[in-house]
Amino acid sequence: MTTSEKYVSELCEKSFLPFWSYPNPIGKNNKELCDILIVCGDIIIIISVKDIKMSNHFDDDVNYERWVRKAIDDSVKQIYGAEKYIQSSDEITLKDYSTKIPLSPKDNRKIYRVAIAFRGNPNFPLPMGDFGKGFVSVFDEKSTTIILNELDTIIDFTKYLESKESLHKKATIITSHESDFLAFYLKTGLNLNNFSDLIILDDDLWESYEASDEYNSWKDERAVSYIWDIFIQLLFKDNFKDRINHKKFLEFEEAVRIINLEDRISRILLGISLENAAKEKVQARMLQPRLDKDYTYVFMPLSDKNWEFKKEELLLRCDVARYLNPQIQKVIGVAVGKILIDNREAPIFDICYIDIPEITKDFEAHVKKVQKEFGYFVNPKVSEM
Repeated sequence: MTTSEKYVSELCEKSFLPFWSYPNPIGKNNKELCDILIVCGDIIIIISVKDIKMSNHFDDDVNYERWVRKAIDDSVKQIYGAEKYIQSSDEITLKDYSTKIPLSPKDNRKIYRVAIAFRGNPNFPLPMGDFGKGFVSVFDEKSTTIILNELDTIIDFTKYLESKESLHKKATIITSHESDFLAFYLKTGLNLNNFSDLIILDDDLWESYEASDEYNSWKDERAVSYIWDIFIQLLFKDNFKDRINHKKFLEFEEAVRIINLEDRISRILLGISLENAAKEKVQARMLQPRLDKDYTYVFMPLSDKNWEFKKEELLLRCDVARYLNPQIQKVIGVAVGKILIDNREAPIFDICYIDIPEITKDFEAHVKKVQKEFGYFVNPKVSEM
């Protein structure tokens, strides 16, 4: 990987988390498909990175045309080629030439195209739009850093790409920097539907927003949400970084994918609920399922008292939560806490995932036996997100 590709790859891994960020996957004829591929359920993000130095021609128009051809046009060509290959495939091979990542059914896939162009002239505009085979968002190094750090969940990032594409179809946008458009997007309440056909943005809009009380308040509010990002990073690092057991890895990925498809605001609410469950020292807590979701969560604090049988208890509590919420079929159980190791507190965590489409008589009998024997959620404390 080039230095710029490595930089973008690390940003993607941080923002979209390592389960779903794949650098230099393999495509047709065992050649590189693209620079970074993000695959999370139905969402696929194709990223091409070019690091092209401006030429020294005396005519700026010539310099610009040459740079666009090599830095952007070549990226667009690579992206369209990668998309064509992906749309004809059921799986993607990673750069080790052996690991396969399955893709969702073709009709369900949502594909996003991103070209990242380094070392351009900041005074030159970045062309973006539909180059013939679908809308391509184009970022420079500054906007890439800011956007991937601010829209650091897959849902927040793709929602931004969708909104921008929709607005480009209806309006002409004049802005010096992509980061200024991001500030405009955030300050409009994530809704870009009610604007005229010409939008002119001030320079340094991002710098002004970043210095505002509004932004500082948002940074404070979202801090609690990063427990989920850290949690997923640790699970990946400690158990599946090398994907030694690929089947087990894919099963585990399915469990944590639901958490990863929560946007930042949802993660704030989940973080608060998890934090409150630990502070109040409840034995466990289940959340009230949201109306638009087919899953819910069970949170279980961990300690020396329940450490030995944590997996069994978490699974049984998830079974009970599924039975008590017949309108859903999936439950994600999360257990976190601290335990003394060599007289020092160390963080501990575990995760459980069940997918039960139908409550059978046998399952009902199993749950009632669990409740009678262990008292799990006999008098449940239910929290709404």
